[in-house]
Amino acid sequence: MSRLSSPLNAAGAAYLEALHERYREDPDQVDVSWRTVFQVLDELGAPSSPAGWADPSADPAALLREAIRERGHLSADLDPLRRAPPPPTPAGEDAETARLRRLYEGTLTLETAHIDDADLRAWLRDAYESTDATTPPPDARQRAFALLTAAEEFERLLGVRYPTKKRFGAEGMETLIPLLDRILGSAAAAGVTEVQVGTMHRGRLSLMANVLGKPLVELFAGIKGMHPFLSDPPVPADVPYHMGIDGTLTFGERTLALTLSPNPSHLEAINPVTLGRARARQDLAGEPKRVLCVLLHTDASVIGQGSVTEALQLSGVPGFSVAGTIHIVVNNQIGFTTNPDEARTSRHCTGLWKAVDSPILHVNADDPDAALRAADLAVAFRQEHGRDAVIDLVGYRRNGHNEIDEPRFTQPVEYRAIDAHPGVRDLYAKRLSADGLLAADAAPALAAKHKARFQEALAAAADHRPNHDGFPAGRWAPFAPTATPPAEPKTGLPPDRLRALLASLAAIPDGLTVDRKVERVVRQRAEGDLVWATGEALAIATLLAEGTPVRLTGQDVTRGAFSHRHFALTDTASGRRHVSLNNLGVPQARFDVVNSPLSEHAVLGFEYGYSLERPDALVIWEAQFGDFANGAQIVIDQFLASAEDKWRQPSGLVLLLPHGLEGQGPEHSSARPERFLQMAARDNMQIAHPSTPANCFHLLRRQIHRAVRKPLVVLSPKTLLRLPAAVSPLEEFALGTAFRPVIVTGGEDADVRTLLLCSGKLAYELERERAARGADDVAVVRLEMLYPLPAAELSALFHRWPGARCVWVQEEPRNLGAWGFLDRRLEALREAAGAPHPRVACVARDEAGSPAGSFHGDHDADQRHIVEQAFAGAVAAATPAPRLAVGAAE
Repeated sequence: MSRLSSPLNAAGAAYLEALHERYREDPDQVDVSWRTVFQVLDELGAPSSPAGWADPSADPAALLREAIRERGHLSADLDPLRRAPPPPTPAGEDAETARLRRLYEGTLTLETAHIDDADLRAWLRDAYESTDATTPPPDARQRAFALLTAAEEFERLLGVRYPTKKRFGAEGMETLIPLLDRILGSAAAAGVTEVQVGTMHRGRLSLMANVLGKPLVELFAGIKGMHPFLSDPPVPADVPYHMGIDGTLTFGERTLALTLSPNPSHLEAINPVTLGRARARQDLAGEPKRVLCVLLHTDASVIGQGSVTEALQLSGVPGFSVAGTIHIVVNNQIGFTTNPDEARTSRHCTGLWKAVDSPILHVNADDPDAALRAADLAVAFRQEHGRDAVIDLVGYRRNGHNEIDEPRFTQPVEYRAIDAHPGVRDLYAKRLSADGLLAADAAPALAAKHKARFQEALAAAADHRPNHDGFPAGRWAPFAPTATPPAEPKTGLPPDRLRALLASLAAIPDGLTVDRKVERVVRQRAEGDLVWATGEALAIATLLAEGTPVRLTGQDVTRGAFSHRHFALTDTASGRRHVSLNNLGVPQARFDVVNSPLSEHAVLGFEYGYSLERPDALVIWEAQFGDFANGAQIVIDQFLASAEDKWRQPSGLVLLLPHGLEGQGPEHSSARPERFLQMAARDNMQIAHPSTPANCFHLLRRQIHRAVRKPLVVLSPKTLLRLPAAVSPLEEFALGTAFRPVIVTGGEDADVRTLLLCSGKLAYELERERAARGADDVAVVRLEMLYPLPAAELSALFHRWPGARCVWVQEEPRNLGAWGFLDRRLEALREAAGAPHPRVACVARDEAGSPAGSFHGDHDADQRHIVEQAFAGAVAAATPAPRLAVGAAE
């Protein structure tokens, strides 16, 4: 990397005085580069009078030192391969300037110029410069060398024994091993007791073996092909370099509880999940700085994946802060086959951290001493200021992306340099020998020791078998799977208790003045039948009163995107907020209601991670509209739907996804139930579409009172929030009541000839039409739980009316919605019930690529036609109306 020339070497005092005066009159009069210099000088308290510039020999040097602090990273010696010539060393510099140049332009450098807070900048520079490039203590250096040796021998053994297996080794970046070890040791010394780690593939197996405490026999058995879980029936599981760890590390007399979260291949998706786990552990511990989050990235992914930016923006938001995360970027200076200039625009891959005022440390991966110093500074900064720090470990990748790949096809020049470059262990051995810390025969003996240790574990792995099913213990133990399905809980409560809680929810404290419309909504909570928002609030209140913490996050959840919730009452004069659910007048757990940033991926990932550590809590994420869940589809696919199959990782997270076609266009209508239903299998989740406030109440309480934990996807309403018919009397919340997976209207006093099955708000339209027509021989069946399908309840209906014709009615296009999932399943249930004509007809909009239309007139006409066709008994032979598909299953 070339050094930028500095005009300060030739600038005289008179010129600088005049330029500074022009800057003070109008900054736009001077070049932008000088603006930066003068801004820094003013912030540092430079003299206000040009007389302060009287000494021409001192002032240019002061400016040069500041320029080195701000821009030294651009000339730092960071590339182990030295692909650019080193900058020349200026002659005749004073001792202090030369010292700063060594500090900021050597193998470790610090970026702080982007930090707005002058006190933070000063703290960082003082802490960094006070080390004066001193080497770490001898014992730390010897430990680092031992770890480098173990890392090299580990990778060598796997490369020889399993040359065709993907392992994403750390060759070229072995310094990562002592770097992470030093972070954990320094954190333990600083009072940290728990660490949550999220990392990528690169070097993961070596980290597990040499730093994070994975039992070697178990690790090698997984690499050899052993299924990791003892379960019947067996679960699909995952590859070894995706698996996680729960264990304990010891550093002297201090111990760390450590969790390495399992992760998918999707780049950087693990970040928000790990952050959420850390926040949950901090909430349990009560002391945030005792729980540390460490995230590891690679250079191409950290700059290329938007989820990193989303997650970084959570770092200072109170509801999502984890008191500072330490990030490590494993900077291979290459993607799969992509060069840096093809992968990003910014000079460094760490440009994202400038947006959140993080210190950025760059380290040459060939200098383990520099890496140890970076680790100490990052930990000290996090513990002192509770903010993120990032270490950019700049090295190279000795092999291809996955060992099988041939990188010389695309980077022949670079790989000639890599092939000729000695490994960091050899380089460090020479340095330690020169310093008298390593005897001549110590390095080979240490390598032989580690090689023997790994070979012994590899041999023992041949007979190793798992002795556990992988389901987490500890707080999860009460929810472990059982041989018999658990009974459905009764979730109703005594009316007196419900009325008391409703009174608390309807109360406005003295001295709090709220908007008159809001006051009317709040007062109505204790009056008459319960609307949707009140049923939801009452469910939360009852859980809080029972000691269950509740956390609700998402975009605008406090008020509610549809202005229906008003969980925080805001004083119109002062802006002070009062959360009624935290003031119930009874002993209660805490309710956290948090408006999130405009993010789906990071926030849903965060809440999913939070749920992993808090099976005792009701954790809810709400999308502003159900459609927007597709912004978090990676989290849904890679974690929510599949984590228990892949990693035996259960979750009780609740997703509220507003759903319903109302002529509002394709982006504010559908939560895409077909996507969730397509992923539903092996009892991996619940997908519900409740249609009454009471059923919503019981559904939320059921989530906590069940003996198992499964993710719950709720197709929540929009229209029903204010539909006069969508209310529930208090008796539907009382003792003896529970969630109803199927609700039937009609058929009480007549023989039913037609069953109209549906879900959601469409039921109200069908029931109105049934009443208007006097169609006593038609029963409307609301399917409130789509998955797991309530087979017993549906089978009972089909046995009761075996001759009734069955029609599934949905407002979504025929190729979307629940029809594709229900078609054959309903037919099988009817056939088993002895129905003479088991096939089920379908009434729906015509197939479409877009989930909904945008014009109210067309929407209303289509909706009306759906209802008419449902009652007209349309079958496959009928001619479908425009934009509608009506017929039997093909």
